[in-house]
Amino acid sequence: MPSSLDVPERPRQLERLTACPDCDLLLPRPDLLPGHRASCPRCGRTLGKRIPHSLEKTLALSLTGLILYLPAMLLPLLSFNSLGFSDSANILESVINFYQNEYYFVALMVLLSTVVFPLCLALCSFLLALNLRLRRYPAFLPRLLRCYQHLEDWAMLEIYLLGILVTIVKMSDSTGIVYHFGIVCFTAVVLCTVGTAAVLDRELFWRLIEEHGDRPVTGPPPSLPATTARGAGLLLCRLCHKLASTEQAGSACSRCGETLQARKVRAQERTWALIISAAIFFVPANILPIMRVDFLGIPESSTIIDGIRHFFASGSFFIGLIILVASVLVPVCKIVGLSILLLARRPCSPSLLHQKTRIFRLIVFIGRWSMLDIFVIALLAALVDFGLFTAIHIAPAATYFAMVVATTMFAASTYDPRLMWDRCIPCHQPGLVNLSPIRIPRP
Repeated sequence: MPSSLDVPERPRQLERLTACPDCDLLLPRPDLLPGHRASCPRCGRTLGKRIPHSLEKTLALSLTGLILYLPAMLLPLLSFNSLGFSDSANILESVINFYQNEYYFVALMVLLSTVVFPLCLALCSFLLALNLRLRRYPAFLPRLLRCYQHLEDWAMLEIYLLGILVTIVKMSDSTGIVYHFGIVCFTAVVLCTVGTAAVLDRELFWRLIEEHGDRPVTGPPPSLPATTARGAGLLLCRLCHKLASTEQAGSACSRCGETLQARKVRAQERTWALIISAAIFFVPANILPIMRVDFLGIPESSTIIDGIRHFFASGSFFIGLIILVASVLVPVCKIVGLSILLLARRPCSPSLLHQKTRIFRLIVFIGRWSMLDIFVIALLAALVDFGLFTAIHIAPAATYFAMVVATTMFAASTYDPRLMWDRCIPCHQPGLVNLSPIRIPRP
């Protein structure tokens, strides 16, 4: 496609441009001051934010998280006491309990989301910040940052912490609860993980890795007779947001190594397949029992809805509402929301496209929180094992529910919101695009 920007002849000009990952609008790369952020004027997507002292903050938080990681994983979190019986558990024991009961898929998801991926994130962020702070640029740095960005949505320590709170509320009336030092360490690790994600300036890290600390290219951005990167013969790397020529599609990004694609390959077909699978798994996940309680040898099974009713009946309306939203409404909203985005083709007003894009971003944000019920069951099964008196066991719905969570998260990651903008907004507009720098102060 012809363009006034010839990439082989003017490669440095690309460094002064970027494109919105959600609507593909071509824009100047924001020149932000510390504490400022920039948003896409067409769809509202945050294009960048400059975090003061990002390297130092990331290094301190990730190092603290690594120091506390082993105590958080190995020390007991809580002990439940009832009629002379006592039982305690840590994070790893809750995973082992799933494995011993032959719920292998659920055990794998809990292991990855609470043990493996959080450790990988802490190691990646620490090594990145340490090397960049010392002005060392080994060849593995791009792979570390790439790994961090791929895994950050799958580490769910904050959801597990909320699961601990729900477990405490659920069992506070029937058992005595003893808090151990492990829960203090685990809470600190959660805060470090969330804090690291908040202060890690991805754009700054990518620029330092690519330019080895050199000053970025400055000067006025080039004027292009197109409104989108695709219309200018360019494509955006979905991971590091570096622009490249469409002729490079299918090759590896020169900065992060991710495969370059103008649009996600077969995005609609893959998203449809995943949300249909999620809808199928959702039925047994809510009909079959997810937990079995053995009291004096008499088993009693309960579904997700039964657990929600228990919280409402006992007066714990807030916790019951959290479980209802996370376990029922969130999966339904993701399945229905993605289906609407795939089916809705007209009308195509810019305001409606803006709303659809915001819906998609909400779907991506809420997807992980459906794991809450799985974490609550994992804790209860590990903590309540008083022999013949009472014990809590996992039931078949746990596997189907974990599959719902996994398929809906993959569905959100395969959907490409730029496709609906392509259908409704032509890539070329008469005249030149206003490429003045965007600088929006943080509210």
